[in-house]
Amino acid sequence: AFDSKKLHEIRMEIMNEKGLPGLYEAMIETSGPEILVALQAITIKLETKSGDIIIHCVQGKDRTGLLIMLCQAILGMNDEEIIKDYHASDRMMRREGSAASDSISGSKGKLNRNVFSGAPKEAMAKTLKKIRTNHVSINGYLDSIGFDTNWRQRFITASSLRNKL
Repeated sequence: AFDSKKLHEIRMEIMNEKGLPGLYEAMIETSGPEILVALQAITIKLETKSGDIIIHCVQGKDRTGLLIMLCQAILGMNDEEIIKDYHASDRMMRREGSAASDSISGSKGKLNRNVFSGAPKEAMAKTLKKIRTNHVSINGYLDSIGFDTNWRQRFITASSLRNKL
């Protein structure tokens, strides 16, 4: 058998070492079905041409940040713009924490609040680089989760029509 408490402590130690880029990598690599459903729902809502779309989580930088990054990439924004937009929430996040760090103290077996608060540019830059390393491109990642060329084109078309209204 094994000591589940020790295993948990080891996992938390690894997450603390990997920091936000490691958290985002884990989310990207393990939440494909959920990300696909979210992107499809956004696309379908954009196609209705009515009402606003609000995307949020507790602090709006981790899950929300990744989803917004993917939307921005689909629309052709470059990395510098995406990183700048993500980093704009840094001041608030450093003050208030993040969804990943709300209930942690930094002690053994817990995530370190200092590591997971804020929205540093490096976190998104490393995330974009890691996606490209693992999937060749953002589109390669999107293809791997089922948000293929047809879905991306629908998203782009609906977004451009919404922006003209």
